[in-house]
Amino acid sequence: MAKKLSKESVIMAFLDASFFYSPGAASLSDIATRLGVKKASLYNHFSSREDIVHQATDFCSEYLKALSFIPQNIESVINKYSAESVFKGISTNYIKMHGQKPLFQIYTFIQAQKYFSAESANVAEQCDLRLAKQVEKVLNLLCSAQKLPQMSEQKIEIASRWFARSLRTILSRCLLKKKKIVVENPDYGEGELFDLPESNEWFKEALPLAEEFTALLDGQAFCPRL
Repeated sequence: MAKKLSKESVIMAFLDASFFYSPGAASLSDIATRLGVKKASLYNHFSSREDIVHQATDFCSEYLKALSFIPQNIESVINKYSAESVFKGISTNYIKMHGQKPLFQIYTFIQAQKYFSAESANVAEQCDLRLAKQVEKVLNLLCSAQKLPQMSEQKIEIASRWFARSLRTILSRCLLKKKKIVVENPDYGEGELFDLPESNEWFKEALPLAEEFTALLDGQAFCPRL
């Protein structure tokens, strides 16, 4: 009996192939091989390879829109811990989330495609804005809880955008290291490598960032240029 395919399974196979070969190099044959089907079966759901790329971008966009690195109980967390501890926690959580499937593949696909596709570039930009807005929410709550000095809306916005950009840079370096490990270890199953326990090495850069960021804010010395 022929294997039943779904659009999502094809998209995930494409994202996985893109992770290992790059989005431009991932072929229909690579996708079909991962799914254990004939290449012709892919046309039951997609009109062309370009259609797969387009729908994969839409899939990534919707997935990223629903993503939040801030815990639902953030207000109780803020009441319990210092500003530095809060930012250390959400920073390491942010990096850890991106090191797991399928977010690892989704993130690397969008970041690679944004230089070749206006659609992907917009997804990446919106993702950056949402990250800054989540940081802004945390800063507002910390100020309200008197865990940080009161700041103007403009200062909070500038600080949030700076921290978000810095955290995104650290994330890219961490994921580049992890991708190198995944790609260079063919003796392991691909899925097994993604599921390996995280090392503290992945989070080392995020911790000093949180320390310096909160120290600057606490001293009211934070005023970087956009």
